[in-house]
Amino acid sequence: MSTEKQPMKERRKFPTATENTTRNQSQSFLLMGRFKLYDILSAGQHSGDFIETRAEYILVRLRFMTFFYVIAVPLWTPIDYLLVNQEHFADLTILKLLLSAALLPLGLLTLRRLTNIQVHVVFLLTILAAGMFYFASMWVLNQGATEVSLAGYKFMPLMMVAMLGVFPFTVAWGVILIALIMIVYLGLQVALGQLMTLDTLNMLWIFFILGGISLWIQASQLLMLLKLYRESTQDPLTGMINRRVLMKRLVTEIEQVSKGVPSFCILMFDLDRFKRINDKYGHLTGDEVLKTTATILQQELRGNDIVARFGGEEFVAVLPRTSLNLAIDVAERIRESCYVTKATAPNGDEIPLRTSVGVTRYEAGEAIEVTLNRVDEALYQAKETGRNKVVHRQSEGYSGK
Repeated sequence: MSTEKQPMKERRKFPTATENTTRNQSQSFLLMGRFKLYDILSAGQHSGDFIETRAEYILVRLRFMTFFYVIAVPLWTPIDYLLVNQEHFADLTILKLLLSAALLPLGLLTLRRLTNIQVHVVFLLTILAAGMFYFASMWVLNQGATEVSLAGYKFMPLMMVAMLGVFPFTVAWGVILIALIMIVYLGLQVALGQLMTLDTLNMLWIFFILGGISLWIQASQLLMLLKLYRESTQDPLTGMINRRVLMKRLVTEIEQVSKGVPSFCILMFDLDRFKRINDKYGHLTGDEVLKTTATILQQELRGNDIVARFGGEEFVAVLPRTSLNLAIDVAERIRESCYVTKATAPNGDEIPLRTSVGVTRYEAGEAIEVTLNRVDEALYQAKETGRNKVVHRQSEGYSGK
């Protein structure tokens, strides 16, 4: 437990709302509505929860696609029997059965809960299986007796590129998949000695057009998914995740602890005398204070820490794989950062920021409600014993392991 201290360093002043607006306008060339270009380029700036949400979305569509083709590919056999030369029929039938046999275990994998990386690996294997089938089937059709290749085989790479538009991939991942499909196609043309033909050049042109359309559709889906996600999971004032997402992330952290990963700590912050600020300067100024506090939290916490607006003037931070002593140090640092920061009211008054902090560490096996109740009690104690301080609490007999 700490007592109120007078920090030695100078107070910091965060940009005002007008300054932030001017800065954002100067960067408007990067914006697409409310979105930035890197939102669709890669997943590097996406939150962990959104990455998991998008992976679940992709997984459902991938599940339907794999099982559909497991059934549909063999059903094409009667069409082959009627249309292809008999010397090719047996080989094509074997290849279709092999493709279905390859897709079946991949489809069964989609019935399980998979991580984002696993989802992308399964999708990549699906594309590779389809690409190998295309290469082998076209090779068969170009051997022995000549015949006109069926559209279902010849244009399979284009169908695969078009199919990518069903999935909300990032541009980077979409380009990788399209390039992989094109490599398979070009490899086949080299093997058949048809690389420099007019037909190949025509196909490459269609690849380019269809690939661009597919990437555009993927990006549009990704932006729509981001919009819906942010509207339902982010606090509109601070941009932080809301309470519902926080609880979901806590469940994930508990699962990690059950697997032997070091436990996590929870920090609960409450702005001292926030009602006075609203009453004296108005709610718009109170909103600026909340946004300033959110900025401090995001600056002081690590990239893998989870921070959310819990409600009103309360914030919660979750520090994965963190000891209680380290969490207390972090809480003290944030408390002090708030102390040395000031917000400016419309009339020019400087508004001091003060925050009380409760700290606890999750104890393996307990319900998360117990942990949250304990940190809330620690916060209440900090408020009741003078405010602007950090108080930590654990259950009796807690060993810290």
